[in-house]
Amino acid sequence: MVEKDGVRRVGLDAGMNALLRPALYDAWHDIANLARLEEARDVDFSVVGPICESSDVFAQRVKLPSTTAPGDVMLIADAGAYGFSMASTYNLRALPREAVLDA
Repeated sequence: MVEKDGVRRVGLDAGMNALLRPALYDAWHDIANLARLEEARDVDFSVVGPICESSDVFAQRVKLPSTTAPGDVMLIADAGAYGFSMASTYNLRALPREAVLDA
């Protein structure tokens, strides 16, 4: 977690290469801190990737626990098949892994 110019940012290992929809379409995906599900979502964060481009942003003003910290596991919900099919190896980044959950 980094705070700069009054904005709290949490950086993820995933970047716009793995989920391009927010950058292209301003698509909204709910984001949750799986490591702190029982804690109150009480602070606004910008959730960003590691590519360091202005479009490498998954969401702004996302409510997450104030205790969000490095090493926490974050969920970007409803990425679905479009997320993977639109993924790329931009900046030599690996494609994301797929996991299919049978409900």
